[in-house]
Amino acid sequence: MQLIASLKKTTSPLAIAFAVAMCLMLGCYSSGGPDLGYVEGNVTLDGKPLDDAKVQFEPDNARPSIAYTDGSGHYVLQFTGTRDGAAIGTHTVRIFSARGSSGGEGDGPLVKARPELLPASYNDKSTLVAEVKSGNNTFDFDLKSK
Repeated sequence: MQLIASLKKTTSPLAIAFAVAMCLMLGCYSSGGPDLGYVEGNVTLDGKPLDDAKVQFEPDNARPSIAYTDGSGHYVLQFTGTRDGAAIGTHTVRIFSARGSSGGEGDGPLVKARPELLPASYNDKSTLVAEVKSGNNTFDFDLKSK
């Protein structure tokens, strides 16, 4: 009881206001960044699913979001290791199919290297654009090799 009375005497209203303000500020930033829209879709090349392709959404005002397609060409973008999605707004989309070889150790399968199969207009000099909105977004990309 004496400790509580002592704290009441030494704690000024300014200190309490400062502590509350700090808690509110930290709470505002606990989400880890900008508002995101959930983004998924499918990537095909000449009508067939493109597996293990890197899909990158690059906004003007935030960090890019990245995904890798699975065996059916499906992807789900990640903003960070713990947050799925992409920043709200317009993005340049880059898709890369090249990969290095990997695996073959232990029970892991050997994945052979693959050269870039896509024209530069899909990656280095991309003309692909997507507008990410709040909520769920689906962007499918039907790419052509020529």
